[in-house]
Amino acid sequence: MSSDLLQSLNPRQLQAVTAPEKSVLILAGAGSGKTRVLTTRIAWLLSEHKAQTGDILAVTFTNKAAKEMLVRLEAILPYDLRRMWVGTFHGLCNRILRTHAQDAGLPKTFQILDSSDQLSMVKRVMKALNIDTESYDPRQVANVINWYKENGMRASHAAGQQGGDETAVKVYQAYEQQCQREGVVDFAELLLRCYELLDRNEIVRSHYQNRFRHILVDEFQDTNVLQYRWIKALSRPGVDTNCVFCVGDDDQSIYAFRGANVGNMAEFVRDYGVSHIVKLEQNYRSTSHILDAANAVIGHNAERMGKNLWTDSGSGELIDLYYAADDRDEARPIKQD
Repeated sequence: MSSDLLQSLNPRQLQAVTAPEKSVLILAGAGSGKTRVLTTRIAWLLSEHKAQTGDILAVTFTNKAAKEMLVRLEAILPYDLRRMWVGTFHGLCNRILRTHAQDAGLPKTFQILDSSDQLSMVKRVMKALNIDTESYDPRQVANVINWYKENGMRASHAAGQQGGDETAVKVYQAYEQQCQREGVVDFAELLLRCYELLDRNEIVRSHYQNRFRHILVDEFQDTNVLQYRWIKALSRPGVDTNCVFCVGDDDQSIYAFRGANVGNMAEFVRDYGVSHIVKLEQNYRSTSHILDAANAVIGHNAERMGKNLWTDSGSGELIDLYYAADDRDEARPIKQD
């Protein structure tokens, strides 16, 4: 790797990129260059011969982020990166399931339902069960099914939960059976079925644990319960032969309504015996007036892992407070700008 690549990093970024080959948590504040750190970490591992391309699995939340990472790596590395796995949780799960479809109880030609297809399937199942779709919202039922799956619960498990929606669980049971008959899976099923495969099949699990010596996870604060279980199934918590490099920011965890569990960060530190935590606090996006205000607000949050953003970009303009009457009033001055 060109020394210029490392020289362009600030001291904390350099510390993160060259961290020991152990499981590491990078607390990356907003605008602190986390994408640069992730890609440079991979480049450093390869150029220093600490890993081969086939040893690396990088998990992102969007296809755009995965593509951007590969484009950056191809620009700085003289390697064929085709053996390196880079993708979203769902994309990587699909890849594993295609390879081990029979072991996962799926036909090799299984189809994937998008959100619209899933809703249509739920409506068909509800109609077969004589459940009125006018008085009982199929979209809400689909959301309940996805919630159960994202928390690792099959219909049989969900049926035993106190306080659950009995009608939704009944639909979930019939929906699960119908999907199996038709050889189709929804997005949540990709992750759940892949996790179950890894959890129950020691041969498959060991294969991937032995292959992926370095697992890198972006936006770790947005992972849900099942995604974290999946990461643990692919690695060996507390074993240095599997290094998990997680980049995230508990202060940016805003997707709890979508199942994200910020508690995964503290669990990761505990489960993997993480002793190396690097905080990226230098911000390259905002001025100090904005950062000072943001630090003052977020500082009131309980159970933070702790971080204080700063910048050398100057003070910038003072912040104006605008008290909006409603959401439309709030959007109006932004639209005008």
